[in-house]
Order: sequence, then C-alpha cells, then structure tokens
Amino acid sequence: MTDDQQANSTDPEDLEDSQPEDSSQVVDLDTEVDEVDSDPVHAEDALRYFGADFDVDGLVKRLNNETFIIPTFEPINSEEMAGFEGFQRGLVWKKPQMDRFIESILLGYPVPGVFLVELSDRRYLVLDGQQRMTTLQAFKTGYWRTPRGRSKFSLRYVGDEFKGSTYENLDPKAQRLFDNTFIQATIVVPKGPDGKRGVYSLFERINSGGTNLKPQQIRVALYAGTTVNFIRDLNQDENWREVFGPHNKDLKDHELILRALSLMPVARGTKSFRPPMARYLNDYLEIYQDQLPPDAEGVRSRFERAAQLLNEARGRAALRLRGTQINAAHTDAVLVGLMTALTQADLDADNVREALETLTSNDDYLNAVSESTSHSDQVSLRIKLATRAFMGESLADEQG
Repeated sequence: MTDDQQANSTDPEDLEDSQPEDSSQVVDLDTEVDEVDSDPVHAEDALRYFGADFDVDGLVKRLNNETFIIPTFEPINSEEMAGFEGFQRGLVWKKPQMDRFIESILLGYPVPGVFLVELSDRRYLVLDGQQRMTTLQAFKTGYWRTPRGRSKFSLRYVGDEFKGSTYENLDPKAQRLFDNTFIQATIVVPKGPDGKRGVYSLFERINSGGTNLKPQQIRVALYAGTTVNFIRDLNQDENWREVFGPHNKDLKDHELILRALSLMPVARGTKSFRPPMARYLNDYLEIYQDQLPPDAEGVRSRFERAAQLLNEARGRAALRLRGTQINAAHTDAVLVGLMTALTQADLDADNVREALETLTSNDDYLNAVSESTSHSDQVSLRIKLATRAFMGESLADEQG
C-alpha cells in the first residue's frame, strides 16, 4: 500500500466514537416556547468571569493532576482506565479530527478558547473545550483510548511533514511549539444563590455556538454529588436497560430518571410543577445535590420493580407510543404513576399491561404527552391519569 493509499484508507476503529453503544432516541415534545424561562437570571447577579491564558504544557499538567476536571458522566471500569486516569469522559472525536487538531497546532494555527468553571476548592470544571483538551492530553501522553482499548497516538490523517509523528519523536522545535502554544480560557465563577443557575444558563445559551454538552450533561457536571450518583446507579438497572435500550450519549436516560424522581411529589400532591422543565430539574438537584432524596431506598426498590414490570409487560414498547423513539412525557408519567401505585399495591405484569393499554387509548392522556408537554396543567394531568390507570381506577371522570 502506498502512502497515498494509506492516507486515504480509514481504519474503521478510528471512525468509531468511544461511546460504547449507539444511543436510544428520545423525543421530547416540549417546544421552545414551552421551555422559555419567564424569569431568567442576569449574569451580573450570578456570575463573574475573567480571561486567562494557559500554555499547552501547563494545561496538560493541570489535567493530569486534576486541577482541571473533565466531567465524569458514566462509571468506567478501572482496568479500562489504566494509564488514562485523566480521561474521565470518553472522547467523542474520531481519530481524523484529533489528528487534524494536533496538526493545526504544529503548523502554528491558533486554538479556540475554552470555558472553565471555578469550583469552591479552586479546581476548575471544563464545560466547553473538552474534546480539544483531552486530545492535547492524549497526544502528549502518547496514547488514546479506543473502543477496544488504548492505542498509541501517532499522527496518521495529516500531511507528509507530520505523518507518523508522536509527541516523543517530534523534533525539539516542534515539541516547544506544541508545549508553548497558548489557549485562552474564560473562567466563570458562580456567585450568590443563583450561581449554578447562571452557569447552567450560560452553557445552555452557548450550545448554539457548538459546545458538545447537552442539558443533562451540564447538570451532571454542575450538580455532581449524592443524587447524581444515585441516578447513575439506578440507570444501570438491568430491566431499565432492557426497557430503555442502549445508554444514551446525551444522558437522556439519566434525565428521564431525574424527571421521575422530581415529579413524585406532584403525584402525592405535596408539590406543584412549575415550568420550564429544565429549571424545575435544576432546582431539584440544587436541593438534593449533597443528600439523597427522601425515602431513597424505597424509591430505589419501587424504581427497580417498576422497570421489571414494564419489561415483563411490554418490553421496549412500554416507553414508546409509536415507532422506535421513546416519548419523554409518556415515560415520566408512566414511571411516576407506576412507582406511586407500588406504594399502595403489589402489581403484576398483567396489571401493568392493562394500565398501559388504558392510557394509550385515552385521548386526554395522549394529548398530555403530545402537546405543550411542559405546561403545568399537562404535566399534572398526565401524572394523575397514569397514577389512576396503574391503581386500576377508571379514567372516565378525568377531564383534560
């Protein structure tokens, strides 16, 4: 094979994301209008920020000693991570993207800036620029993690000048150029009671600018702690995995569990839902960041039982109204309704199958999971209908 042929042939492994599985599709029918926050936080009330420059060498050192933290979204096997302790989230760039980014630096091109959030212990959370920073770390370390294990990081998808190069075999001038390249960072410092809400709002708004983080990924990073870990643990339940499908790279499976937990008080009548959904979920995690939700072990038991019954009753069809996409509003209602019913009765798969058939043939319910799904009355209605259905009660007297 000639060099040209080698350059034009792509190793299938290089084109695989390092996420272990394809994502299950989740459709959330909230419209942008439904999700507008009527009282957005002002940056001056919640944040301060300033610029700082880091050379690549210093940046990689800070990643290695965990002064800079890449958010952890899923537990990773320790053996798989051997030699990659700094790689807390799997790379989603493919090898050609990584190679071309490194080549750009070696050719002297500037590097786009990154966003860091200062934590209370003076460490910094990387909320934008993760792929660039982990690629720099991988190249300097000499290895990158692939779906099949770690591989030597040598440049392949680049011009002839750097083809086959590793950090170690670069000539001293090229090494200095790489190490001394400056990257501008915007450092965001939360302040006051609305600090985390302000950080969430900032990154939600710069999503349109190309950041890879999705809403639940931002939550997991900002509100890392007891409840996030609790949800991560529930997300591993084998029946839930059967019903939901493969892990979702945008953490929609985590988000659906969070929605169910946070909406349980609505079913009990001890709390009212106030839109938008994103802010409601953030507020819940703000309260329970460092403590488990009330009756956590009971919640765990009922969630696991609910997932088992849904799996036995309808399998993957339980969360899907039509086609292959999971309906988010249907899912939160089903989980909340079933878990609430389990506090009062021991159901079996036949009960659950009958309840699902009752719900999916009810016009009011179908409207509540299909139209303006983040409106408070629609959320309350679908939870009330789902709870009644799983309790074996008639839905005829419930009006939309």
